[in-house]
Amino acid sequence: MNRLRIVLIGAGNVATHFAFALKKSNHKLVQVYSRNITNAQELALKINAKAINDITHIEQNADLYMIAVSDNAIETILSSFDFSHKKVIHTAGSVPLNIFPPDISNAGILYPFQTFSKKRTINFREVPLCIEANNPEFENFLLDLSSQLSDNVQMVNSDKRKYLHLSGVFACNFVNHLYYIAGNILEEQTLDAKLLFPLIKETAAKIESLSPLQAQTGPALRNDTKSLKKHLDLLTLKPEYREIYKWFSEQIFKTSAKQNKI
Repeated sequence: MNRLRIVLIGAGNVATHFAFALKKSNHKLVQVYSRNITNAQELALKINAKAINDITHIEQNADLYMIAVSDNAIETILSSFDFSHKKVIHTAGSVPLNIFPPDISNAGILYPFQTFSKKRTINFREVPLCIEANNPEFENFLLDLSSQLSDNVQMVNSDKRKYLHLSGVFACNFVNHLYYIAGNILEEQTLDAKLLFPLIKETAAKIESLSPLQAQTGPALRNDTKSLKKHLDLLTLKPEYREIYKWFSEQIFKTSAKQNKI
């Protein structure tokens, strides 16, 4: 694939990591668009691109237009600029391919199944990239581009991708909130939340060699009613945490009991 001239629409977490990966693969980011010109300028400066905050100023002759904005903003972007004879993709997990108007001859999706933060450096070659396109030729184009960025490229259609996105919310967003709760419990007792780090790392590492069912431990699995009651008593003044604890404990026990009957 020749060096592409790419317009990046968005300057958030996903856009930032894509920008660095594309630049590393020797593609040229010509423009970064964001409604907030400061955000556009901050990213554009790092990748030697032009920052804009007026979508009508998007360059007309780029090789690819990448829309990396919030899900709710994608349709607005598509209706604000004529993409009909251009190659255009979005990066969202839960937005289907049919969001693109039928007059866009080359439309597709390049969804990175990973959590991104601007201040975190990651190995983009390990990020699963999920591809979908509205025609075979553009599909091959995206496969070629994606293979330059990642060693894990898969074809995933809109129906399957929405379930992939859903699973990511459970595995990442919900788990991250539980980290917050666990840290908050320790901090309220003037204990260092960093005590959790080794536990978190080992819990995550386990699933590379064990299934989640095999890796499960704790009082709920054992149906240790005394320990469960002690924990619930400690959460008397935190009813929202108490309900979460009860629900998870019930689910762990039920899942284990069901598995043992099989």
